[in-house]
Amino acid sequence: MNHEAETNAQARPLVPHLAVMGVLNRYPFLVFGLLLVGAFASSSAAPLAGLYVVEGLGQAPWKLSLVAVVQVCVTLIVNRSFGRAIDRAVPVKFLLITSILCFAAGMTLLGLFKIYWVYLGIVSVLLGIGSGALSVMYSFGRLFAEQTGRDVVKFNGFLRMQTSLGWMIGPAASLSFYGAYGFAPTYYAIAGLAAIWFVACLLIVPAAFKTHHPNSLKTGEKVPFNFGLLSACVPVFFIGAANVVFVSAMPLYFSTELGLVASSAGFALTVKCFVEVVVIYFCATLIKFVGERKGMLIAALLGAVFFGLIYNATTLVDVLGLAAIDGLYYGIFAGISMTFVQNFAPDQPGVATSYYVSTLFVGGLIGNLLTGVVASAFDFRTTVLMACAFAFVGAVVLAVMRDAKLSEPVTERP
Repeated sequence: MNHEAETNAQARPLVPHLAVMGVLNRYPFLVFGLLLVGAFASSSAAPLAGLYVVEGLGQAPWKLSLVAVVQVCVTLIVNRSFGRAIDRAVPVKFLLITSILCFAAGMTLLGLFKIYWVYLGIVSVLLGIGSGALSVMYSFGRLFAEQTGRDVVKFNGFLRMQTSLGWMIGPAASLSFYGAYGFAPTYYAIAGLAAIWFVACLLIVPAAFKTHHPNSLKTGEKVPFNFGLLSACVPVFFIGAANVVFVSAMPLYFSTELGLVASSAGFALTVKCFVEVVVIYFCATLIKFVGERKGMLIAALLGAVFFGLIYNATTLVDVLGLAAIDGLYYGIFAGISMTFVQNFAPDQPGVATSYYVSTLFVGGLIGNLLTGVVASAFDFRTTVLMACAFAFVGAVVLAVMRDAKLSEPVTERP
């Protein structure tokens, strides 16, 4: 009787949104669509930042770093706060709407005011809060998969696939739009995408949707120290940073060091992204054979091999052929890494996911900064060796650490 009463008590908060959950259960592609719209909107803004600061505002390139530091710091704080809020049973919809509205406001202000200090002091804070949407969406996806009895690994893979698809389309679309109409109309257009994202969120995310884990954090309760969770983020940092270092240096590395045409970087990215999406789809099968940690180890070793080979590339054929290996290693990493980290805190998916996303942001920031420093001190070819070293360190950490100790997952079908 006690077990039955506990089960009913846990299920009772889900009653108000049974109808919406029933629709999502039958049509889970709506969850993927929401993330795809968000990834498309946020990725559209990413490639404009440097152009806007240097060409739109006429500022020195180093001032872009200030904007990036402020935005990443705010994002880290927001991810931490949102992750804890999710595990304290705050409705996901409230957090997601907050992020989307801040992102939309930031895009609108960039279109209205061409003032650097507005960008640094106001917009970068708004965009930092807006970046918290990614962590919230990943947490929502995991909780939804658990509550509807779906394969969490496969569902996480599909979530990452939407992010990759959004990044395949968004940057190219925004740069093309900017080339035709300029900065202000482009930022207004992205704000329009954010409005569509907001409406989709209102329609798709149940208002009362929240965590179902009985061991989630209570209000005022501190997050217990989890060494395993922190150690799981270390290889994610190094492998993610390796990718950022190479992608940042790739256009100039191909053109200045290898003497290839300017479009070669675009072709290589297309090949990489295509392979990456295909590989993510099959990651769940790979995990069944080797597990998350060994799958991550395979990704890290393939990444080190890729960077070593691309360092010795000489022709466009070499570059395009090796781009397939680039997509292979990063597809495995993207398809497994989130589940790998979450497994070290299965009863606190909000905190675990916030750690994961924050690690990617920090890796991206440090990777970008190191790329500029190393390229200035040596050359862009040396940055490829640095990326190789990062991937190798990630492999070493994965080789010596232990797998997560998983208990039976708590699964409730609404």
